Amino acid sequence: MLGGFAKPGILVAFNARAKIKPRYSCPGRGLYFCDKAECGQNNDFAKPPVWQSFPGIPCGGIMIQSKNYKFFFHLLASVYFLSVQSVSLHAQNSTGARSLAMGQTGTALPGDPWSAFLNTALLPTDATHLSFYGFRYVGISEITDIAATASYPTSAGVLAAGIHRYGFNLFNENRILAAYKNNLGRFHFGGGVSYTHINQGGNYGSAGAVGIDIGLAAEIATGLWFGARATNLNQPSYGNTDEELPRELAAGFSYQLTPGALLTTEIVKDVMFPVSVRGGLEFEIIRSLFARAGFTTEPETYSIGFGYLAEKWSVNFALQQHNPLGLSPALDFGIQF
Repeated sequence: MLGGFAKPGILVAFNARAKIKPRYSCPGRGLYFCDKAECGQNNDFAKPPVWQSFPGIPCGGIMIQSKNYKFFFHLLASVYFLSVQSVSLHAQNSTGARSLAMGQTGTALPGDPWSAFLNTALLPTDATHLSFYGFRYVGISEITDIAATASYPTSAGVLAAGIHRYGFNLFNENRILAAYKNNLGRFHFGGGVSYTHINQGGNYGSAGAVGIDIGLAAEIATGLWFGARATNLNQPSYGNTDEELPRELAAGFSYQLTPGALLTTEIVKDVMFPVSVRGGLEFEIIRSLFARAGFTTEPETYSIGFGYLAEKWSVNFALQQHNPLGLSPALDFGIQF
């Protein structure tokens, strides 16, 4: 039974009853639909037609086992009736409008309030932070990310927590995490434990998994930082299925070119997808007002944004252009005390 909803130029479809085990689903909320005979292996579902795959678009793609059946939920995006060749996917694994505006870089951004999601080794140590974030994929309300995070520095290190939700009533993904960081001189280290829960509407089942992340960072020279992270090191899978949470390795640098200019670059590798190269720039236009720009490969995206940093609060906005899908806005707001 195929259902879905349509928006101008975009079709979102799902199949909630098929007993199918695709070779690849949608780890990290990417999008993948099989178009070769391998997709029909080991299942009793007829080979699907040629589906297009678009990098960086979130979807369910998770098979949940309930009452001896495996169900899956897929989102299909097609834009303005263009026939696009299948391409490899990559997850949208970025939280915070500043990071998004700078090409989804965040592995080497010291003191960013969203470091609980980006790299735990770089959690802020200057104050207690509380931040809120929203990201709407290509203008579709049903596939929106919302998140919140808080961090609290202590004499024994920095403690942090975060929550994240994606989706709507027919499919949603919810994540909670706890993180910790400390340092030895210029060497910083951190780790986090998260629980991710997938729920499919219509009584089609739900399941969860616990993941472990680690982060490392070091200030190599004044203004030059190196950072690295590994996501879901324990190779967790949902419930009794073989659907694993996305596993990702990332490493990058940030360099303070001048007191008002910051350059970031990093390389990200999801174990299922090609290497993504990312880069970003941040300039302080006038006191406390910042302009930002960035890019990614695999998928190809370009982004711009701005932010305002006051003494006790901050606000950031980003706009990402995905080729060929279009524009996605993001906004975050934070306070510190």
